[in-house]
Amino acid sequence: MELWFAVSGDRIYLSHEGEETDWMKNIKKTKRVRFDISGRKFIGDARLLEDHTEEAWTAKVALYEKYYGEAAKEIIEDWFSLSKLVAVELA
Repeated sequence: MELWFAVSGDRIYLSHEGEETDWMKNIKKTKRVRFDISGRKFIGDARLLEDHTEEAWTAKVALYEKYYGEAAKEIIEDWFSLSKLVAVELA
């Protein structure tokens, strides 16, 4: 499973293309998460983002620009059309 991440402000945004995964379903039940990025451990509260919100757009831009650089809104929206977005506020 491929999972993208990017940091913007005080949040870590995650993106996964495709169906909702078990870990995403778990977030709906228990928002507290623990995860590891490059050996560094994090704890925070996660939530799935609704599409077409200001925060979803912030997440999309942070993720796209981290991996590909700047792009037009239409390109970014198309890129994430099949993706699920998650915001994690660090504890």
